Amino acid sequence: MPMKRFTLFTILFLSVSMTFSQTEGAYWKTITDRSAKIVAKLALADQAKQERAVHIIRDQYYLLNACYSLRDLKIKENTDKSLKEQIAQETLQETTNLNQAFVTRLKQVLTPAEVEAVKNGMTYHVYPNTVKAYQDMIPSLSKDDVHMIDSLLYEARDFAMQAESSEKKHAWFGKYKGKINNYLASHGYNLKEEGDKWAARLKKTNQ
Repeated sequence: MPMKRFTLFTILFLSVSMTFSQTEGAYWKTITDRSAKIVAKLALADQAKQERAVHIIRDQYYLLNACYSLRDLKIKENTDKSLKEQIAQETLQETTNLNQAFVTRLKQVLTPAEVEAVKNGMTYHVYPNTVKAYQDMIPSLSKDDVHMIDSLLYEARDFAMQAESSEKKHAWFGKYKGKINNYLASHGYNLKEEGDKWAARLKKTNQ
């Protein structure tokens, strides 16, 4: 049933004309500008490729926003807590489907490295910056430890890409950093001690 709603929703979006209300027009400009800034970082030489990438990212922002707006309407109409939780889970599945289709479209236009750059641009570069931060904080991390950290943050980024706000994007990373910290603690790392040593090293470097 959720997939039927998703298909209908997507068809509705693709068939809608470019006649927006003032509010919709302003939002359209906002997400177009946001997408253009992300693509500008790629420094693409091909203008057509650049424009297509901007359109793909912009459309993704629009679809996600519409999906969450529909969720809000459904929740507003229901007071049953379990039903609200079901709606939230259905919405997560729908946004996950949107995200997978979005990445597929990007791969048709951009190189793997460029796709990675877009993903990071949409999520404030938290994934690569946090992987580096853990390595800086704990120089003794094994290759397996780094791989685990990288894998968890990579997964977090996928959820963050489809989140509805900056706060919720960061919340996904926060959730996964909790998993990482639990993993490291269970493997004998004293995170407070490592954090204090890291802070001392940074202070010394900045003096």
